[in-house]
Formats: sequence, C-alpha cells, structure tokens
Amino acid sequence: MMKTLEEYPLSQQSDASVPRIAMLSTGEEVLFGDIVDTNASWLSSYLFEHGFQMTTRTTVGDSLQAISHSLSALALEHDIVIVNGGLGPTSDDMTAEAAAHCAGVGLELHDEWVERIKQMFAQWQRPMPESNIKQAMLPKGSTLLDNPRGTACGFRCEINGALCYFTPGVPHEFKSMVNQQIVPDMLARFNGVEQKQIHRIYTFGLSESGIANQIELLDRPAKVTMGYRSALPFIEVKVFYSELDPQVEQFLHRVEHDLQANIVSINMDIRDKTLALLKQRQCHLNIFDHSTHGYLHQWLAKAATAQQVVVNSVNVAHRASEAPNQDSQQMLEQRYSQYSFERVGGHGLLILDMPSGGVQITLEDQCNILSQTIDFKRDYSQKARSVVISAIAIDMLRRHLESKERFANYGNVTRVASSIKKL
Repeated sequence: MMKTLEEYPLSQQSDASVPRIAMLSTGEEVLFGDIVDTNASWLSSYLFEHGFQMTTRTTVGDSLQAISHSLSALALEHDIVIVNGGLGPTSDDMTAEAAAHCAGVGLELHDEWVERIKQMFAQWQRPMPESNIKQAMLPKGSTLLDNPRGTACGFRCEINGALCYFTPGVPHEFKSMVNQQIVPDMLARFNGVEQKQIHRIYTFGLSESGIANQIELLDRPAKVTMGYRSALPFIEVKVFYSELDPQVEQFLHRVEHDLQANIVSINMDIRDKTLALLKQRQCHLNIFDHSTHGYLHQWLAKAATAQQVVVNSVNVAHRASEAPNQDSQQMLEQRYSQYSFERVGGHGLLILDMPSGGVQITLEDQCNILSQTIDFKRDYSQKARSVVISAIAIDMLRRHLESKERFANYGNVTRVASSIKKL
C-alpha cells in the first residue's frame, strides 16, 4: 500500500520553508574542463553552512540558446537560480541577453554602472573600451548587484516565478557578491531557514568507513547532520548543527572522544595548528629533507607566513638512478649535523629515504631526539608518498609540542622502528 506524505517521518519530507536552489554555470572553458569549476563546489558548501541546500547544478557553453533553455527550465523547477559567468564585455558573454529573453523583457542601460566602470579605468590610468558598456546593459526591471572588485556587476530578477541571481565568473568577485549581497538577501526572504554551524574534526590514519564504524552508532541529536571529506591523507569529519545546546555539545564530546587517537586538529588545519604551537614557544623549524622533493617546505609555506614562524629548509635532491644505501644515509646525516642551522630555540626535522625502501623521520629539540622508520603498505606515486611523509612528520612534531604520544598508528603505513633519546 502506498504511503501518503503525512505517513512519512518529518525528516523525509521536504521543508516548504527551505527553497529549492539550482546553480547554472556558463562558459566553454568550464563545460569542456579547461578549468575546474571551483565556484560551484564553494557555493554548495557555503550555502549549506547558511542553512540552504543546492539541489541541482548545470553547466552550459557560451550559447544564447543553451543558456536560455537551461535557465528557463531551472527557473520552472526551483525557487532560486544562481547563474555564474557570462557577464563580460566580449561577444561570447551572453548571460544578460539570455536572462532578458527568459524574462520577456529587453535590455536597458544602467548609467550608474557605466560611470563606475569609467572610474575603474581612470584609476588604472587607461581609457575605457566601448565594449565595456555592454556590462551595464541589464534586463529591464532587474536590480543591480554591486561588484567593487571588477567591471562586471551582477543583477537580480524574476524568471518563471523563481528568484534569479546573476554573478561574475571571477572567483573572488563571485564569492564576495554571494557573501555580501546574495546570501543576506536570501536569508531575509526565507527567514525560516536556520543557519548552520560547522564543527570540523581533522583525522589522520583512519578510512571513512573506519570513522563511520566508530561514530555512526552514537545517539545523534535530530538536527545534527554529518559529512566527510577525504583529502589525502586526512579525513575531515564535519558536524553540522544550528545551535550549540547541551545535547549537541555532548554529542561533539563523544565524537572527539571516540576519534581522539587519530585527531590531528579541530576547526584548524594541522599546519596552522602546529606552527601556532611553535609560535607560542617562540621557536622556529629546521628541515633537512631527502624524501619529499621539497613538498614539505612548500606545504608549510603559507601557514608559516600566516603564523610568522621561521621555517629553514634544505632539500637534498636524489641522484638519478641512485638508490639510497647505508653509506649515503650516513653521509646525509653528517651533512645535517654540519649544516649551519640556527639551532638555539629551534626544532629540527630530518627526513631520509632508507636503503630498505622506507623513510626515517627524526625530530630533535634541545632535550630530545625522536626517530621513527616507516614502510608503506601500498604503492604510492611520488607526489602521494611525499604528501603522506610530510603529514606524518608534522603530526609527529605536533604531538611532541602537545606532549602527546609521539608515534601514532596510521592505517596506510607500518612503523618498523622507533626510539626516543634524551640529550
């Protein structure tokens, strides 16, 4: 017997207060994969954090017919359509014309935006090309959306009963417009939507299924949802909730307790976390790297700048067709000990490829020398291998700085040796 809607649990029914949202991305470069549509993935995540959920994503090329057809169809099936791209000054930028066609109106010139574009070009000390006037031609009756970062303004209009927002394709312009104008407008119009808060737990050493086995059986509050994101070698566990009440707080504590052996940071990237710990101690970091081909230093660079921590790095290249042996390992260790790092107040990481095929990671400070040798349980590409080694090295440093167990268990590697020596 078929159930009526009333017989389904509320969690299975669509919430009339939550709008159905579609995104339409335009551009041949996006359609054919010349560039990755990072705007779409960012928007989906950003909307979810603010209580909205994207239900459809569509991509079309720079064709007036294709844009018009997709826009009209999406507007019939959704409450909100966010269109991205095609607002430039060239002949293949057809989004405004398509919007006017779908709305059954003509285009009109917004003189105030022409003046804004002229001011921008004056600041750049360049004359404004006539082609840029096209960017001020918007569907009649539409509302202009400001773009302080570029010449392509956005606009808002209604098509087939749907609220449609049109945005520039340049990522920083798009994100600024969504953040400062579009989402606030959506929240004002759909005031029944509850904004989401996110508690991010970064783990290392467990698979998604391994994490799920540990926490999916917990008694989860009704308005809490879970999500996972994998980015080698970390798994990010995301807990979404509307209000941090005692029940939600207790659930978060349970999740953190069950995953504690594999948590590397909470609500903060492990690099920022580790370098912030070094900054608190007014320490710097010395790296002697024979394994990651410079990846570790590159991976830390942005966080080091943000945290204002000095990271000294020496990257020793592998000789072509030369496998590590005992002599080369001893030579590298001697080079590390002789290298003129400023050791006072610093922590040192020595990372060496071993003759056995494994990797030795050594951490030293003024009082300790900690070392572990690892082998990989599977074949990795050189890039993936460097990523995993770098993560283990920084996690080892983080654990040392937090006075935790220095050597963690990671599912993708085997520790074949470890030692701690007091100086």
